[in-house]
Amino acid sequence: MLLKQLGLLIIVAGMATATGCATYRTSSDSSPARPSTVNAAPSARSVMREEVRVYEGDLPGGKYEKVGYLQVSVKKLTLFHKDPTKEQANAALIGKARGMGADAVIHATYKSGIGLTTWGYINATGTAVRFVD
Repeated sequence: MLLKQLGLLIIVAGMATATGCATYRTSSDSSPARPSTVNAAPSARSVMREEVRVYEGDLPGGKYEKVGYLQVSVKKLTLFHKDPTKEQANAALIGKARGMGADAVIHATYKSGIGLTTWGYINATGTAVRFVD
């Protein structure tokens, strides 16, 4: 009986160790969009070229064209890790937008919960845009 309990303890400890190394998993999907230009003030253009920013609404200035649609998901892999945050979702959106050559992400939306294959997740979507002169 003691040997059986010790074996079970070793298995549980091994599983906890193996899953503790990977905290979050990020996945993404994006699709290119047809360019469309929108008018706005030029002040945001100079700020945005330096750093990709995420906006939940429309861009507060600058002319831009749509680069593509972004969709990312940040998932925690075990019950013992903290829930994924909006900041982690934004970091994933920014990384994907940079890879597409975008200057900003607009119309960002977020949805979080618990899934069948994850202990917690946050999904984020948005539109990657590039400034035009």
